[in-house]
Amino acid sequence: MPDGDKKLSIPSETATPPDRVIGDLSKMLSGKKIIQEASEFVRAHIRRQPPVQRFFSFMPTMLTRVSPFHFKGRHKSATWPLVRLDSGDANSWGNMQVVGELLIIFDETILFCLLALMTRFESDAFETSQTDLAQIAGIDPTPKNAAKIWKSIQRLAGTRIDLQLFSGKGKKRKTLKELTGSILSFADKDQANGHVRIVVNPYFLEMYAESFVTNIDMEFRSRLKSDISKAFYRFYQGQYETQSEIEIMRLAQAVNLNIAQEMKQLKAKVRTGLKELQGKGYLETYEISRDNRVIVSKTKDAAVKFESQILGNSNIEYFID
Repeated sequence: MPDGDKKLSIPSETATPPDRVIGDLSKMLSGKKIIQEASEFVRAHIRRQPPVQRFFSFMPTMLTRVSPFHFKGRHKSATWPLVRLDSGDANSWGNMQVVGELLIIFDETILFCLLALMTRFESDAFETSQTDLAQIAGIDPTPKNAAKIWKSIQRLAGTRIDLQLFSGKGKKRKTLKELTGSILSFADKDQANGHVRIVVNPYFLEMYAESFVTNIDMEFRSRLKSDISKAFYRFYQGQYETQSEIEIMRLAQAVNLNIAQEMKQLKAKVRTGLKELQGKGYLETYEISRDNRVIVSKTKDAAVKFESQILGNSNIEYFID
């Protein structure tokens, strides 16, 4: 070949096409490994944000201070309502949506029970019974409650959490990454013996579980009778301060209380929840001021016992290795 001539590179018939290379690489990754890598991408993105945005990130805020769980309405409908709970665009670096059938406080209870069992069995896949679930939930193991538990598990399996990451602001804002996955991956029930097998979605565990449960004490929560008290307990466990003050409408929105009702009715419901928390020794004092602000002071014993937390002393990563 004369000097100066360029040697042409002719693809070999045995060369691997780019799309096949991508396919081969994906086979080398397990499902849990893919989720872990995506989770680390999200955490790295959060670490690059200003400290204020990191502290007030929507991941802990959305799932502890603003609840995807609602109060069961008195009206009865032939079909269970579908909802889309949007975190909004208050945080410029991300947006989250909870999509699926309406989740109620009872569903929150069942999810907490499942996560507690996951800790007990040290596995994200385990077998339990409807009787055991009823006992942990603090309800009677009746056939009617067994049916309610299964319906709740179905709703949790059908609830999708979408996450979208952004960079830049204004016209320069662009989407970096999108993630989606359900709370539960799978469940089945043996009609003969009432045994239930559960698989908690590794995506939910890796991305949201720790922030979601904060430091909920199942033993204490099971002693609460009112759904409003349970919702307030979860809300205030998401607060680091012993004393806090919040406008009553913001508190109502955070736990999905109806803000369209008269203020007199809303105050009565808020007092119902706070009164039980005080009676159970969680709150030292509470007050609703004349300008409609809710002021509470938690007791010194409000910090839960570590061994009775939902996730115990386990590390979430243990379950997704």
